[in-house]
Amino acid sequence: MKAKIQIAAFYLLALILGGCVPSLHPLFTQNDLIFDANLVGKWASMEPNETMEFKQSKDKRYECIYIDKEKKSGKFIVSLGKLGNTMYLDIYPGEPNMTDNAFFASHLLPTHSFMKIELSKNILKLCSMNTDSIDSLLKSKPNAVKNEKLESDNGGIVLTASTKELQKFMLKYGADKKAELFKDKDASDFHRVKK
Repeated sequence: MKAKIQIAAFYLLALILGGCVPSLHPLFTQNDLIFDANLVGKWASMEPNETMEFKQSKDKRYECIYIDKEKKSGKFIVSLGKLGNTMYLDIYPGEPNMTDNAFFASHLLPTHSFMKIELSKNILKLCSMNTDSIDSLLKSKPNAVKNEKLESDNGGIVLTASTKELQKFMLKYGADKKAELFKDKDASDFHRVKK
Protein backbone atom coordinates (compact mmCIF):
# COMPACT_ATOMS: atom_id res chain seq x y z
CA MET A 1 0.00 0.00 0.00
CA LYS A 2 2.81 2.40 0.87
CA ALA A 3 4.27 1.83 -2.61
CA LYS A 4 0.99 2.85 -4.28
CA ILE A 5 0.86 6.06 -2.25
CA GLN A 6 4.45 6.84 -3.19
CA ILE A 7 3.70 6.17 -6.86
CA ALA A 8 0.72 8.56 -6.87
CA ALA A 9 2.75 11.29 -5.19
CA PHE A 10 5.55 10.60 -7.66
CA TYR A 11 3.24 11.26 -10.64
CA LEU A 12 2.20 14.67 -9.40
CA LEU A 13 5.77 15.65 -8.53
CA ALA A 14 7.04 14.30 -11.85
CA LEU A 15 4.57 16.50 -13.72
CA ILE A 16 5.58 19.59 -11.79
CA LEU A 17 9.32 18.94 -11.58
CA GLY A 18 9.93 16.80 -14.63
CA GLY A 19 9.19 19.17 -17.44
CA CYS A 20 5.44 18.84 -17.93
CA VAL A 21 3.12 21.77 -17.33
CA PRO A 22 0.17 20.52 -15.25
CA SER A 23 -3.37 21.75 -15.81
CA LEU A 24 -6.38 21.52 -13.53
CA HIS A 25 -8.72 21.16 -16.52
CA PRO A 26 -8.69 18.94 -19.61
CA LEU A 27 -7.81 20.25 -23.06
CA PHE A 28 -10.83 18.62 -24.71
CA THR A 29 -14.53 18.16 -24.06
CA GLN A 30 -16.15 14.81 -24.81
CA ASN A 31 -17.37 16.23 -28.15
CA ASP A 32 -13.80 17.19 -29.16
CA LEU A 33 -12.34 13.71 -28.78
CA ILE A 34 -10.98 11.76 -31.73
CA PHE A 35 -10.32 8.04 -31.72
CA ASP A 36 -7.49 6.84 -33.98
CA ALA A 37 -7.12 3.04 -33.98
CA ASN A 38 -3.53 3.46 -35.20
CA LEU A 39 -2.52 4.68 -31.71
CA VAL A 40 -3.63 1.37 -30.15
CA GLY A 41 -0.71 -0.97 -29.54
CA LYS A 42 2.65 -1.12 -27.82
CA TRP A 43 5.31 1.47 -28.59
CA ALA A 44 8.98 1.49 -27.55
CA SER A 45 11.19 4.56 -27.36
CA MET A 46 14.25 4.92 -29.51
CA GLU A 47 16.13 5.07 -26.22
CA PRO A 48 16.18 1.66 -24.54
CA ASN A 49 13.58 0.36 -22.16
CA GLU A 50 10.74 2.90 -22.26
CA THR A 51 7.38 1.67 -23.49
CA MET A 52 3.84 2.95 -23.83
CA GLU A 53 0.93 0.63 -24.46
CA PHE A 54 -2.35 2.17 -25.58
CA LYS A 55 -5.60 0.23 -25.32
CA GLN A 56 -9.03 1.35 -26.40
CA SER A 57 -11.05 2.52 -23.42
CA LYS A 58 -14.53 4.00 -23.32
CA ASP A 59 -15.88 7.25 -24.73
CA LYS A 60 -13.17 7.61 -27.42
CA ARG A 61 -10.41 7.49 -24.80
CA TYR A 62 -7.38 5.29 -24.34
CA GLU A 63 -5.85 3.55 -21.36
CA CYS A 64 -2.08 3.87 -21.42
CA ILE A 65 0.48 1.93 -19.43
CA TYR A 66 3.80 3.74 -19.42
CA ILE A 67 6.93 1.89 -18.26
CA ASP A 68 10.07 3.96 -17.77
CA LYS A 69 13.68 2.86 -18.12
CA GLU A 70 13.76 1.88 -14.43
CA LYS A 71 10.78 -0.47 -15.04
CA LYS A 72 8.39 1.70 -13.00
CA SER A 73 4.93 1.77 -14.49
CA GLY A 74 2.06 4.21 -14.45
CA LYS A 75 -1.49 3.95 -15.72
CA PHE A 76 -3.02 6.92 -17.51
CA ILE A 77 -6.29 7.89 -19.17
CA VAL A 78 -5.46 9.53 -22.49
CA SER A 79 -7.60 11.65 -24.81
CA LEU A 80 -6.72 12.58 -28.39
CA GLY A 81 -7.96 15.72 -30.11
CA LYS A 82 -7.09 18.24 -32.77
CA LEU A 83 -6.85 22.02 -32.50
CA GLY A 84 -6.24 23.74 -35.81
CA ASN A 85 -3.85 21.47 -37.70
CA THR A 86 -2.16 20.10 -34.59
CA MET A 87 -2.98 16.90 -32.72
CA TYR A 88 -2.61 16.76 -28.94
CA LEU A 89 -2.84 14.16 -26.21
CA ASP A 90 -4.39 15.03 -22.85
CA ILE A 91 -2.84 12.72 -20.26
CA TYR A 92 -4.46 12.16 -16.87
CA PRO A 93 -3.32 9.71 -14.19
CA GLY A 94 -5.45 6.62 -13.63
CA GLU A 95 -6.75 6.29 -10.11
CA PRO A 96 -4.35 4.45 -7.83
CA ASN A 97 -5.87 2.08 -5.31
CA MET A 98 -5.49 3.93 -2.01
CA THR A 99 -8.30 2.55 0.05
CA ASP A 100 -5.96 2.00 3.01
CA ASN A 101 -5.26 5.70 3.46
CA ALA A 102 -8.13 7.86 2.23
CA PHE A 103 -6.86 10.86 4.21
CA PHE A 104 -3.54 10.84 2.34
CA ALA A 105 -5.28 10.22 -0.98
CA SER A 106 -7.52 13.24 -0.40
CA HIS A 107 -4.41 15.46 -0.49
CA LEU A 108 -3.29 14.33 -3.95
CA LEU A 109 -4.47 16.38 -6.88
CA PRO A 110 -4.38 14.58 -10.22
CA THR A 111 -3.68 16.96 -13.09
CA HIS A 112 -3.75 16.91 -16.87
CA SER A 113 -0.70 17.34 -19.05
CA PHE A 114 -0.63 17.97 -22.78
CA MET A 115 1.60 16.58 -25.49
CA LYS A 116 1.83 17.38 -29.16
CA ILE A 117 1.54 14.15 -31.14
CA GLU A 118 2.57 13.10 -34.63
CA LEU A 119 1.39 9.62 -35.54
CA SER A 120 2.15 7.50 -38.57
CA LYS A 121 1.67 3.78 -39.08
CA ASN A 122 4.77 2.74 -37.12
CA ILE A 123 6.21 5.94 -35.62
CA LEU A 124 4.85 7.92 -32.68
CA LYS A 125 6.41 11.31 -31.90
CA LEU A 126 5.46 12.94 -28.58
CA CYS A 127 6.48 16.35 -27.33
CA SER A 128 5.65 17.77 -23.88
CA MET A 129 4.99 21.43 -23.31
CA ASN A 130 8.32 23.11 -22.59
CA THR A 131 8.35 24.66 -19.11
CA ASP A 132 10.96 27.31 -19.98
CA SER A 133 8.96 28.41 -23.04
CA ILE A 134 5.72 28.80 -21.13
CA ASP A 135 7.59 30.63 -18.38
CA SER A 136 8.99 33.10 -20.93
CA LEU A 137 5.63 33.53 -22.62
CA LEU A 138 3.86 34.24 -19.33
CA LYS A 139 6.53 36.74 -18.28
CA SER A 140 6.00 38.73 -21.48
CA LYS A 141 2.21 38.10 -21.66
CA PRO A 142 0.97 37.38 -18.12
CA ASN A 143 -2.66 37.15 -19.26
CA ALA A 144 -2.04 34.68 -22.11
CA VAL A 145 -3.63 31.89 -20.04
CA LYS A 146 -4.88 31.64 -16.46
CA ASN A 147 -2.27 30.05 -14.20
CA GLU A 148 -0.83 29.97 -10.73
CA LYS A 149 2.83 30.03 -9.86
CA LEU A 150 3.62 27.62 -7.04
CA GLU A 151 5.35 29.01 -3.99
CA SER A 152 7.57 25.95 -3.66
CA ASP A 153 11.32 26.03 -4.28
CA ASN A 154 10.96 25.23 -7.98
CA GLY A 155 8.19 27.80 -8.56
CA GLY A 156 6.45 25.68 -11.19
CA ILE A 157 3.36 26.79 -13.06
CA VAL A 158 -0.06 25.14 -12.91
CA LEU A 159 -2.56 26.06 -15.62
CA THR A 160 -5.94 26.96 -14.13
CA ALA A 161 -7.77 28.03 -17.30
CA SER A 162 -11.04 26.37 -18.34
CA THR A 163 -11.11 23.88 -21.22
CA LYS A 164 -12.44 26.56 -23.57
CA GLU A 165 -9.70 29.00 -22.52
CA LEU A 166 -7.01 26.31 -22.87
CA GLN A 167 -8.18 25.58 -26.41
CA LYS A 168 -7.98 29.27 -27.35
CA PHE A 169 -4.49 29.42 -25.84
CA MET A 170 -3.31 26.33 -27.72
CA LEU A 171 -4.80 27.55 -30.99
CA LYS A 172 -2.92 30.82 -30.60
CA TYR A 173 0.41 29.58 -29.23
CA GLY A 174 0.59 25.79 -29.62
CA ALA A 175 1.98 25.82 -33.16
CA ASP A 176 3.57 29.28 -32.91
CA LYS A 177 7.26 28.95 -33.88
CA LYS A 178 8.16 32.06 -31.89
CA ALA A 179 6.50 30.88 -28.65
CA GLU A 180 7.94 27.36 -29.05
CA LEU A 181 5.68 25.78 -26.45
CA PHE A 182 6.51 22.40 -27.98
CA LYS A 183 10.15 22.19 -29.08
CA ASP A 184 10.97 19.53 -31.64
CA LYS A 185 14.35 18.96 -29.99
CA ASP A 186 12.45 17.82 -26.85
CA ALA A 187 10.33 15.26 -28.72
CA SER A 188 10.51 11.55 -27.95
CA ASP A 189 10.24 9.09 -30.81
CA PHE A 190 8.62 5.70 -30.31
CA HIS A 191 8.36 2.84 -32.80
CA ARG A 192 5.59 0.27 -32.92
CA VAL A 193 6.41 -3.00 -31.17
CA LYS A 194 3.04 -4.64 -31.67
CA LYS A 195 -0.46 -3.68 -32.82
